[in-house]
Amino acid sequence: MNVQQEIEKLFELKEHKMKLGLQPTFDALAKLGNPHKKLRFIHVTGTNGKGSTAAFIADTLQLAGYKVGLFTSPHLVKFNERMQVNRQHITDEELAPLIKQTRDTGVQLTFFEYATVMGVLHFLNKKVDYVVWEVGLGGMLDSTNVVDAEIAVLTNIGLDHTHILGDTVEKIARDKCGIIKKKSKVVTCADNAGLQWIKEKCKQGNELFIAPPYEGRIGLLGEFQRKNAGIAKKVCELLGVKKEIIEKGLATTKWPGRLEWIEKNILMDCGHNPAAIQATTPFVNSLPKKRLILVFGVLKDKDYKSMVDSLPKADIIILTKPKSERAISPAELPFKQEVIIKEEPKEAYEYAKSIAREGDLIFIVGSCYLAGNIKEILVR
Repeated sequence: MNVQQEIEKLFELKEHKMKLGLQPTFDALAKLGNPHKKLRFIHVTGTNGKGSTAAFIADTLQLAGYKVGLFTSPHLVKFNERMQVNRQHITDEELAPLIKQTRDTGVQLTFFEYATVMGVLHFLNKKVDYVVWEVGLGGMLDSTNVVDAEIAVLTNIGLDHTHILGDTVEKIARDKCGIIKKKSKVVTCADNAGLQWIKEKCKQGNELFIAPPYEGRIGLLGEFQRKNAGIAKKVCELLGVKKEIIEKGLATTKWPGRLEWIEKNILMDCGHNPAAIQATTPFVNSLPKKRLILVFGVLKDKDYKSMVDSLPKADIIILTKPKSERAISPAELPFKQEVIIKEEPKEAYEYAKSIAREGDLIFIVGSCYLAGNIKEILVR
């Protein structure tokens, strides 16, 4: 089996209309002996900060001596990033039998349902102690919600995917609260916009922990990450991890594409909705620089108008088009100042570098797809 060709076939499934619902995943797992029932899950949802929070938790638990599975999406460069054990990506050799096992169930699955089932199988094969399990989209009907997590984590909730999850914070919060099961402990942050609905959901008998921002040293940039680190700290405390291990874990966590310096004067972030842009802008504004060169590309189903309004004030703006069928044409973006359009991300990146002078800062933002496109250039 040529694994990369098989993965390309899985990607072709993304071209079909997305279907939210749990039954196909339940059916496939049932045919495989319900492997998800043999694992311990920490289920992570929210609008922003899911991946960072999951990374904080996974790295800290690993430091505590546990074998930790980490399931996240989307990937930046390679599908294998989505399934990690002790932060080691699944190998092509490990993927091959999982694709076959999943296909052999005979259940018609979407791309993400395939990934979900394969993730469960991989973590069971690896005999992990815990799985840090990030939702793909929403919560209630996301295919990851086939598990009964002992801890349900809800990062900050805001408006994103409104065409699918609903156009108010209440609708989105209620959907994301779907990951809270009867026996789940629930952890969230103090100023979560969805807190009242999380509290309401927890009246079914769940123990709710509201974590304050973490004040110690953290491995990820940006003050907003302190909320995510605070959540991770509480999760690890609930699992019995010692204070000094938690402090070291949070201080050393790495997570690609999140306010990541890819060169000494080039900063990149996956921020892809207004709340994410609003969170990163103060950090970018605080950095010393002669000029800010902004490279921006976004998907058309995002609230790109609000994103544009929230971006840091740039001296030069370069617009590009992430490599996704959902990407918006740069010419359609509502910028009021003069812009430079370079449709290809590689061309935009190289042009930004070519015009940067000593002391200038290049900031790349707008989409996980764009971050992945740039990462792909760097690893070649």
